[in-house]
Amino acid sequence: MAQLTVGLDLGCKWIKRVRLRSSFRTVEVVDFTHIPVPDDDRQRPEKVGEALQQLEGNDRVADLVATALPGDEVAIHLLSLPFSDRKRIAQTIGLELESQIPFSLDEVVFDYLQTGPTKNEESRLLLAFCRIERMARWLEVFDSANLDPRLIGPDCLAYTSLIEALPPVETGGSVAVVDIGHRLTSLCIIGPDGAEFARTISGGGLDITARLAEAFKVSSTKAEAGKRRSGFVESNGRTAGTPEQAIISDAVKRATASLVRELRQSFSAQHSMIKRPIEKIWLCGGGSSVENLDWYLAGELGVLVERIRTEHFDLPGMDHLENGDETKGGNTWVKALGLALHAHQGGRRGFLSLRKGPFSHQGDMKIVRGKLLHLAVALLILAFLAIGYAVTSYLSLSSAENTLNRRMKATTKAIIGREIDDPEVAISIIEEKLSPEGDLLPRHTALDVLREIHERVPDELELKMKYIKISPKKVQIGGLTDSFGSAEKIRSSLSEYECFNEVHTGKTRKTKEEDKVEFELTIVFGC
Repeated sequence: MAQLTVGLDLGCKWIKRVRLRSSFRTVEVVDFTHIPVPDDDRQRPEKVGEALQQLEGNDRVADLVATALPGDEVAIHLLSLPFSDRKRIAQTIGLELESQIPFSLDEVVFDYLQTGPTKNEESRLLLAFCRIERMARWLEVFDSANLDPRLIGPDCLAYTSLIEALPPVETGGSVAVVDIGHRLTSLCIIGPDGAEFARTISGGGLDITARLAEAFKVSSTKAEAGKRRSGFVESNGRTAGTPEQAIISDAVKRATASLVRELRQSFSAQHSMIKRPIEKIWLCGGGSSVENLDWYLAGELGVLVERIRTEHFDLPGMDHLENGDETKGGNTWVKALGLALHAHQGGRRGFLSLRKGPFSHQGDMKIVRGKLLHLAVALLILAFLAIGYAVTSYLSLSSAENTLNRRMKATTKAIIGREIDDPEVAISIIEEKLSPEGDLLPRHTALDVLREIHERVPDELELKMKYIKISPKKVQIGGLTDSFGSAEKIRSSLSEYECFNEVHTGKTRKTKEEDKVEFELTIVFGC
């Protein structure tokens, strides 16, 4: 579904509004409107509020309005911190700001963006802040005009949303946008990583009007009309064609001398921090409508200067901007278009919004509540999944436990002779059975028994074994020897072995041939 996004430029002489129709894939310019600000002695917020009330259309329902406070209402600071971790920056930035301003942190609202790390892993920050009382006053002005801007920030950062649409510089260096207004000039320097430098310079088209009025001894009204009609400034290769044009050029040069000096100083400050030269200046604003001003600034600053034109943007409906411009090539719509694009992008591309803390936008709170609701639903789902996992794990472990118990009983019955399901009890019984007093397995094999019998029978005795029966507790021996004495010697010799606890003589008799003695021995085995 298409939605309107609105950019409001609160100029000194005109309120400019650009409206875009935004959908999922396209952005189209709907219209460009400018309303004059009353020229009287009232405070500026009051006059701006009156002009805003004359705007047609109810922009509150659009809920995507972006505007910028005048440069003399918002302060811009450039800060450096010795680390680049975002979490540490968020924890430190308030204290760093408070150490540089002459009032308490509770008296301001601020926002900042990180312009990029340095070689030493430090961070550069662009920070904007406004006094709370002034912010509250401007919100009252918007409310009186039935407006509720979602984004309110410094006007010198309104142009960061436009850079991607403008032709890039071949070297990939930094570019500057210079917006010469009626009383103030906005400067924004943008590099490959976003905004690098921004400030508001005092001076603009009003200074040129004053110099022309002084040179021609006419009223400010006539001088303003003459500037719009015949403003001109000489540059190399472009000289005045008439004496009157030469006087106008001289007046313009004297009026812009301070601006040129401030721009040089700003470019020098930016280069000392970023170490990247300005490759191009994009010129815009009602005060830039003086003919040949772009060539003059290029010669004075040593940088290519080009005016921003509608053909630079590939947006449907750009003809609405050109047709609605009240100046001769002054492209007064640029700031309002940049703000409208910021509203379309949600302020995510290099814009600082001062709607923080007590001034947070209601739509943002709805978004937060929606996110909290989504988070609550996600946590509830995770809780159900955790419960399901716990139940599944319990059932699985219970089944595994039953299987292990069955195996335990079968194993203990095979080893011990009875079923035991307690592992500790089973291990205790097995250890007891494995003790020297009750080993489950004999410490001596039948081969060991045979070896002992062989070694303990005296070699001089005549002996012929008929049988040897070995069991775990008893050994039976039957054999033939030459005499009853020899049979007794055999019994006596075997009795000396410690594992033969008892050696009993069984049936002993002469054989039928009476030349041999047949004997039997029963040994009680005790090892």
